[in-house]
Amino acid sequence: MNRYYTQPISQIEPQDFQYILSKALEEDCPDSDVTTESIFSSSDRGEAILKSREEGIVCGLPLLNLLRDMFTDQFNFTLSAKEGEKVHKGTEIARLNGQLIRLLKLERIILNFLQYLSGIATTANSLSMKYPDLLILDTRKTLPGYRKLVKYAVYTGGGANHRINLSDMALIKDNHIALCGSITNAVSQIRSKYPDRKIELEIDSPEQLDEALESRPDIIMLDNFSDEDTIFSVNKIRSKSPGMGIECSGGITPEKLSFLSKIGGIGVSMGYLTHTTKFLDLGLDVEKI
Repeated sequence: MNRYYTQPISQIEPQDFQYILSKALEEDCPDSDVTTESIFSSSDRGEAILKSREEGIVCGLPLLNLLRDMFTDQFNFTLSAKEGEKVHKGTEIARLNGQLIRLLKLERIILNFLQYLSGIATTANSLSMKYPDLLILDTRKTLPGYRKLVKYAVYTGGGANHRINLSDMALIKDNHIALCGSITNAVSQIRSKYPDRKIELEIDSPEQLDEALESRPDIIMLDNFSDEDTIFSVNKIRSKSPGMGIECSGGITPEKLSFLSKIGGIGVSMGYLTHTTKFLDLGLDVEKI
């Protein structure tokens, strides 16, 4: 199975970080660092060692490139681990050398980004490795400004990317169906206006299956289905339209994946990946040199 619906977020560019990083720097230090700048001078040099304090997948290291470019001549770094690599407790990830004041100012910013993205990548990796017959998909339940970053983290960890945004593909939900009158109307109108876009159709009961299958979307999403209804619906879709994609959604936690993995060959969208995942515990220890 491809690990994406329309396109994979397999890499990130400086512009994907730049706006949110600038806001984070402004928020954290709008004027001066009253602690650091009172104690140390601009001529003081330091070294910071980034280490993992638990096992996980490291993600977000391109941030260091952008920070180095933003603060030219104030610090540099060398990597000891690669992006997407599995690290263990005590693994050294990177060493940062430069102006001590700059290193101390950046400590929390670096940790916030890398711990968050690494936590998402770690969760995606854990679930994808445990349930290889399922496509573990992300959602649009992301913090503003972080959309591409967290979807990149999911992909880096071995998970899969759902649509990136509302423009990427069509996803017909219950409100769309109710407001336009029927499943058939919704699918046909989108096909007419956007013939090249993928269409996913969300249904919330097996009673909608016949009309859903007749309208021929690319993917049928079974939203909040019981285990019994899921099995019935998957079997019916596979018998009537063998090539049609199937996805399950609706408050899915890791505990439910065991049942879904017995069905296999389906997508499972999990807001859990981005709105419940905890930070990976990383440390950045700074020394004066």
